[in-house]
Amino acid sequence: MKIEYVQFTEKMIPDAGMLLSDRHACNRRSLPLLPARFEDPQVAVKAIENLWQRKFKNGYAAFRDGEMIAYLVGETAAMDWGRSGYVYLPGYALAKDENPAVMQDLYALLGDDWVKTGHFNHYLYISVADKKILDAMFDLGFGKERVEALLDLNTLEYPDVEGMVGVTIRMAGKGDNALVGSLSNVIHSALAQSPYWHPTLPEDWIELYEGWSELPDEEDWDVWLAVEKDDALGTVGFTPQPEAETDMLISPRTSYLSVGATRQEARGRGISTALTWHGLKQSRDDGNEFCYTNFISPNLLASRFWPRFGFKDAAYRVAKKVSPMIAWARNE
Repeated sequence: MKIEYVQFTEKMIPDAGMLLSDRHACNRRSLPLLPARFEDPQVAVKAIENLWQRKFKNGYAAFRDGEMIAYLVGETAAMDWGRSGYVYLPGYALAKDENPAVMQDLYALLGDDWVKTGHFNHYLYISVADKKILDAMFDLGFGKERVEALLDLNTLEYPDVEGMVGVTIRMAGKGDNALVGSLSNVIHSALAQSPYWHPTLPEDWIELYEGWSELPDEEDWDVWLAVEKDDALGTVGFTPQPEAETDMLISPRTSYLSVGATRQEARGRGISTALTWHGLKQSRDDGNEFCYTNFISPNLLASRFWPRFGFKDAAYRVAKKVSPMIAWARNE
């Protein structure tokens, strides 16, 4: 039977929820660290309902003989780097044994809506387990940009971390605000370098400094510092990551490795490694079972560092940049 493509509507959410719960069950067979709750169709339905309540959402679904076989739901937003369209993890599903070309067709419809409204930056979050869908998106010009990763803290082997001469590794506390804040530029400076070249606007630098400076005062944060002669060389920060209706990666008792930065001149001394092992062990001792982190794959320092600790890729954000010239060069 011929496939029919139609705009997604609220009435389609129950059918989409069934597809999503089936997809998640399949994903968990190769990614057992994923939470089990999204295998429940009711939980999956709530995730899609949450997406559909967003102000600037749109989507499409594919039907064969009256039965939904796929859907793609996204939202648009005005970001610092330009008007953008996003599809999050609950925003797609493809029925078992269906051709991933259906997802290509759905994106062609959704993406065209985005382009017509001037949203030229397109981002899709896709499970690593959905390799055929990832390959289908790569064929459309998408590239991997961000990695969502998970770590099992209970099966991890924690080495004894040797001390470094002149360097103190300790938990940050009251009075360490300026030390932690002094490292706030490390990540966005790295992202601005080749081969990513991602700008962070100068007007945001002060806000970043203030945010990092406040971390030692936050009760739900564990911030580790490496200090040498009253100067901060590096830091890692962990915070509890609560479950959420749309977060298909987070299980109960998961910590989030949210910040990690070491000054360029201090790299190569084992400081980042020591900080991370201290932080992971503390997170495990606090009763967490899993750790979640994310990093930009073109940030070579990060993408080559975090997997060494056993973090497993769970999902990718794939990105595509559309030339703004299409706004006037279609010749339609």
